[in-house]
Amino acid sequence: MSIPETNQYYLRTYRQGDEIDLIFLFNKVYERFAGFVPRTLDYWRWCIQSRPNLGEEGIAVVTNANKIVGYAAVEKAGNILEFCYDPNYEGKTIVSMLLRWCIDYVRSQGGNSISLNAPTQDELVRQVCQELEFTEDSFERAVGTLFLRVLDLPKLLRKVVVEKKKVKEGFDETILINLRKVPPWYNDYVAIRIQDGKMAVLTEKIRTPTIKIDADISTISLCIFGSTQRLYGAIMKRRLKVRPFWKIPRAVKIFSLLQLKNPLYIPRADYG
Repeated sequence: MSIPETNQYYLRTYRQGDEIDLIFLFNKVYERFAGFVPRTLDYWRWCIQSRPNLGEEGIAVVTNANKIVGYAAVEKAGNILEFCYDPNYEGKTIVSMLLRWCIDYVRSQGGNSISLNAPTQDELVRQVCQELEFTEDSFERAVGTLFLRVLDLPKLLRKVVVEKKKVKEGFDETILINLRKVPPWYNDYVAIRIQDGKMAVLTEKIRTPTIKIDADISTISLCIFGSTQRLYGAIMKRRLKVRPFWKIPRAVKIFSLLQLKNPLYIPRADYG
């Protein structure tokens, strides 16, 4: 299928070899989001091409001057697994073409509804969806509760610390986080040093930290991926204990430095 559109934008279905450009576009557009899973050729073939309810005829591609500038992969049942467009081009044109095609495709397969997960910050997608009479729903209601498990907390924190800017001078602390309910292969602590405006996650255990924190892995994860309000809630419920107690404001500041500020987005393709 090849559907010509205005402004030199063209829509067609997937062709063998497109996957390289689709993967490149996906990684370029979504790498800034928390929850981002980099696409590789094997992973894309597993989560898209191997889907029993999605054939290659369910992948729409928009091109401009023979360059792929957007694509959508939709199941026959109506779930859009991946949806991506290049913001350097006419985004509204691309999004409108793809969504209209998805609607027509699902209808031709006997489907009676269609759903799309999109970043909440994407006002352009929201605008087109409203024009096409989509109903907006929350993440939890749309796809269910998201369960997240951190497999290597020190590694995650090291990555977060590397991406952080310098801490203000005079904010020197050594922090020992004692982890409760850890699996057998897991270290039961995380050590952090803030000194001379820099933050580092240490491999060795600190013997005399200036701040001690006790919590389980799930609580620490919530504090990193959640909000400051969740952190205060964990302290008030004593799920997270800070010693000495008068350094609670300092501990809150430290966690605010460790929190991931990137917006969260997880496409349906990453669900099983």
